[in-house]
Amino acid sequence: MAGFRSSGSRLHGLAILACLTNIQSALAQFLNPKTCSLDYHGSILGRRPELSTCPLPVDEESAIDTGNWQPWKRRPYCIDSLQFEQHPPEFCVYAFEPFRGDKGISVITTPVLAASMVDALDDSVVPPKLRNHPSSSLAPEGRDAPAYVMKDVPGKGKGLAAARQIRKWDLVIVEYPAMLAHMGVFEVVGPEMRQEILERALHLLPEKQQSEIMTLARRGDDEPIEDILRTNIFGVELGIEIPHLGLFPIASRINHDCKPNVFWRYSVRSLTIEVVALRDIEAGEEITQSYVPLGLSYEDREQELDHWGFQCKCSLCAASKSQRATSDKNREKILQIYQELNEGATGQTNITAGTVEKLAGKLESLVREEQLDAQLLIYYGVVARAYMRVDELSAAKRYVDLCEDLWVRYAGEEEDYLAGMRQLRHELREREKKATNRQNL
Repeated sequence: MAGFRSSGSRLHGLAILACLTNIQSALAQFLNPKTCSLDYHGSILGRRPELSTCPLPVDEESAIDTGNWQPWKRRPYCIDSLQFEQHPPEFCVYAFEPFRGDKGISVITTPVLAASMVDALDDSVVPPKLRNHPSSSLAPEGRDAPAYVMKDVPGKGKGLAAARQIRKWDLVIVEYPAMLAHMGVFEVVGPEMRQEILERALHLLPEKQQSEIMTLARRGDDEPIEDILRTNIFGVELGIEIPHLGLFPIASRINHDCKPNVFWRYSVRSLTIEVVALRDIEAGEEITQSYVPLGLSYEDREQELDHWGFQCKCSLCAASKSQRATSDKNREKILQIYQELNEGATGQTNITAGTVEKLAGKLESLVREEQLDAQLLIYYGVVARAYMRVDELSAAKRYVDLCEDLWVRYAGEEEDYLAGMRQLRHELREREKKATNRQNL
């Protein structure tokens, strides 16, 4: 069993509907070769000084008029959403191969966003570390065997298990999408038209990939292809953080656990998903991820997982009622401490250095007791800002350093994802400058 996983905050239909129409004209202007600028960040690859123009959007009409739809494999097939009376968003099916070796990729998105991802189709954009990983379809012949094997898991169907010992922070899987679909297709396109465009996207892939996809888990709620996509999809982005659903056939085999041993991150620039070990994983142990946000109570986890039609039987959920109550209490306390630190850091309440130290120690202890170490990325940041607020800059620097280390490990090293960390470091430097100026007075 698998399910939708989101790399960021949950994105709802209303937000998508609100931005669809406005974003089209803005992006279209950016992608016009006459207005292309080195400051444009909509392209997957960001700034490309060697390029003086941006790729033009291609839809079905323009392809017919010009007889050209490069770099796409076939002329795109496009539909309009009937739920918009004026200026309906246009979604098109694009196919490209060979993609990441001997594979293909089908993309259902808007013409503008398809144009923005053209550079990412080139295999050379994948960093060597990822390209040469044993699980990568771009790895050279004679590579080592992947660190995982597929196997039957009682009560879960197919799953992945460690083929050998995997160390914490090891890169377990590198995979590229077989399909990408704009979230709007599932929100504003009618069922019959949606089924047609999904089938077209599937059938544009090589037969081997089609077969792999059709063997993936499903719930039986929708038409087969849509059911498979909804059951196995990952939440990813294209362009300027426009939400899409990505299908990664291998990574989608990773089953759920409320105490997962891996997490995943996605690179918009190279269209790559990386699955990374959260802790040591022993040979034969099942590889698991969390389908829901970490830190939820038992009741909230049950509610979230109900969308996928299964009841979690992991060690946390199968624990005794008293053990679950203790865990829920710890998680509630973690949130309370976070809120107290955040209010102090932002000046909403008065806070002292001693209070910050006491709350930080308690926070770290509870996080480790609940095995929620991944959330320290967020908590270290608020502790650092709380220490800045009370001018304990050496302590603040210690937590900024801790946060930066985790930021790179969890978010990766891409420039776009380091912006938040740089902001925290900038705040510390500004505080240090003010402190130095006060001393020199």
